[in-house]
Amino acid sequence: MHFWKWFIIGAFWMINEKSVYAQKVIVKVTEERTGEPLSSVNLSDSISNTHTLTNRYGHGSMILGQTPNWIRASLVGYETTKIKIYGDTVLKIVLKPHTLQEVEVKAKYQNTENINQLSISPTLLNNLPSLGGEKDLLKAIGVFAGVSMGSELSSGINVRGGTNDQNLFYLDGAPIYSTGHLFNFLSLFNADALQKVNFYKGDFPVEFGGRLSSVTDVMFREGNKNSWEGKAELGVVSSKFLIEGPIKKDKTSLLVAGRTAYFNLFNIGKKKAIEKGDPNGYLGYNFYDLNLKFNHTFHPNHKLFISYYRGNDRYESLQNDPFGTTRDHNRRNLTNQLFSLRTFHVLGSRWFLQTGAHFTRYHFNYDEGQTSYSVVSTRPQPWLEPEVTFTKIGEENKSSTGKISDISANVLVEGAITSTIKAKIGGDIIKHTYTPIDYLQNNSQGDSLSLKENDAKALEGGIFAGLLFNLSPHFQLNIGSRFSYFVTNQANYQGFEPRVSFSFRKSPNHQFSWGITQMRQYNHALLKSGELVDKITWVPSTPSILPQRAWQYTAGWSHANKLFKHSLGLFYKSMKDLSQYQYYYGDPYLYYNWQNNTLSKGQGKAYGIEMTLEKNYHRWDWSLNYTLSWNKRQFAELNQGAWFNDLYDRRHVLNTTALFKINKTTQLSLLWVYYSGQRYNRPAGRIVSSPMVPDHVVYDNLNNGKYPDYHRLDVSLTKKYLLSRGRFWELNFNLYNAYSRRNTYRLYPAIETIRDAQNRPIETRNVVKSTSVFPILPSISIIYKFR
Repeated sequence: MHFWKWFIIGAFWMINEKSVYAQKVIVKVTEERTGEPLSSVNLSDSISNTHTLTNRYGHGSMILGQTPNWIRASLVGYETTKIKIYGDTVLKIVLKPHTLQEVEVKAKYQNTENINQLSISPTLLNNLPSLGGEKDLLKAIGVFAGVSMGSELSSGINVRGGTNDQNLFYLDGAPIYSTGHLFNFLSLFNADALQKVNFYKGDFPVEFGGRLSSVTDVMFREGNKNSWEGKAELGVVSSKFLIEGPIKKDKTSLLVAGRTAYFNLFNIGKKKAIEKGDPNGYLGYNFYDLNLKFNHTFHPNHKLFISYYRGNDRYESLQNDPFGTTRDHNRRNLTNQLFSLRTFHVLGSRWFLQTGAHFTRYHFNYDEGQTSYSVVSTRPQPWLEPEVTFTKIGEENKSSTGKISDISANVLVEGAITSTIKAKIGGDIIKHTYTPIDYLQNNSQGDSLSLKENDAKALEGGIFAGLLFNLSPHFQLNIGSRFSYFVTNQANYQGFEPRVSFSFRKSPNHQFSWGITQMRQYNHALLKSGELVDKITWVPSTPSILPQRAWQYTAGWSHANKLFKHSLGLFYKSMKDLSQYQYYYGDPYLYYNWQNNTLSKGQGKAYGIEMTLEKNYHRWDWSLNYTLSWNKRQFAELNQGAWFNDLYDRRHVLNTTALFKINKTTQLSLLWVYYSGQRYNRPAGRIVSSPMVPDHVVYDNLNNGKYPDYHRLDVSLTKKYLLSRGRFWELNFNLYNAYSRRNTYRLYPAIETIRDAQNRPIETRNVVKSTSVFPILPSISIIYKFR
């Protein structure tokens, strides 16, 4: 409680301090063409060089001295603007984006000034190569230093030694629990609907809590407030559209964006053949998502925002045996849905108020089974094809469902106390409802089995406060804390999560920083570790499964000169009370009895060095990111209690991106990724216990083997055909894995038979075989934008 005592004393002292500042400035920054607010715009004054950033609604506040001053507004990709002020005022600043006609590359890919926080705009996202024209946000985040992808078939990310479920994602203020389409190969975020993405891997703002490793705050666009426009795209993987415009100019706007895949269309004939007894297999996949955004301005100081998202994945596989007597089927249905209502208010000349109410739901349904047939073949005449009749004689089916639903609300007040001190205070509350897993199994003989886990409810929330001190034009101190709690009918947990960071800016191009952060996580994701699985369910902390905790320590240095912009970061993360689901091979009821099969009280530690290098030269924009790190785990029940390498302990991760502006309408994008292979359990041998029992593989230490290193090159060529009145066609040519490297996706133990020249078996030996997923994949997409 010492923090709160000193916070309250300091706040009262500062509020009652005799003010010598005369100019109070509220700034609102919007884009020239669409009228949309611009977040993260840097606002600075010409005298004291005090600077601040606009919030997600494009607003910022400054308290300046009595002397007439200049306000400077700058944002990557936009022309810098200066405005002179003489007293208290409300400024409306309109920034003009750099045009297509400017050949020189103006926008860098990332901001190296803060090693813990990064911002991504749709423009920067579109500069990366894609698969089938599908711009993927999480794969873009995966090129940052300190971040690595889980596997090739995964939209998950691992941040500074954390796991995929330790990443928190917000979509317009609403938390979401599943982020992938297509077996998690693509993320659910439609790039066309995004306004801005703020990614935090450390030094977390006090309003964020609930995960250990990272926060990704995704903001939808509000829609063009000046005129109606749209965009349509046809690609190999999916197609999508976007329509936006004003319902009432400068008052009310609407944005609608949709996306769908159509893999089912390519093999409809094969499905019909399977239904007629063809022995081959059928695989069909389809997904869609829909984004809606409505906003209304009651008054320049009072705004309302309503967002809706729904995404659905449907998967189906069918397989007949060679004789047509049995047919296996597997159907999956996954749904993400959220609704968000938010308000924003300007309170006087210093303060802003944000409120929100949200609903989130993630639900999956699996259906697996087998149907038996009697097959009768008759030939009416010798010269006719035989007639085959299939009669269903039996059926077995197993279905499983799980879901998590949230109802949440939050409030945040932030603003300036003096010209050098800013504050924020607020709270949030979430009501969780969990259905971890339910199984229902039945057959045509009337036998059935029902396995149902009890539903659970929990109340999670927090209150928080923070102060930002601009001690001088060179020194900045940020202190704050969050008190979080988690209550169920079985357990009650709470605790403080302090956050402290300090930065020294020697010059605008030279900065040092360090930070200390604690985070707690009360929700846990159950998943089969290291395998392709999209059946992921969320469960609460219980008396036996403790909340996860982490302390993170960071230090960073960034510098820019005429040649390069570069940064160096160090991090150390200590994790306590980690959980891990124990999957037993062959268990037909995944996640059932999860409390007894989940380990807790684990420890983890991750530490490493992150380096970033950027270069902008005329038509070239180039960046390189490198991470050297170690990632360890320890559980009393595993590996004889000794520390072992985490599954995604990748010693080296290297990514480099390049953008070359060939001319005013054509650009070439390159992405090369390299990382050390993930860990796996290397077999120690095989044991034959009895001639009547098959031998089985035995293992020694956990994760003591390593996959071969992974690397690939992606290439994208974009050509725009400009039409009149801002309309254009765009062609995107993409090569995924351009030199077709067969990267290992999975390793498994096998027995290899050695044969002589006459193909007679001589001996057998134990080997480890590998499988790969993607060779070179060319694709093309076509975009049409209209107004």
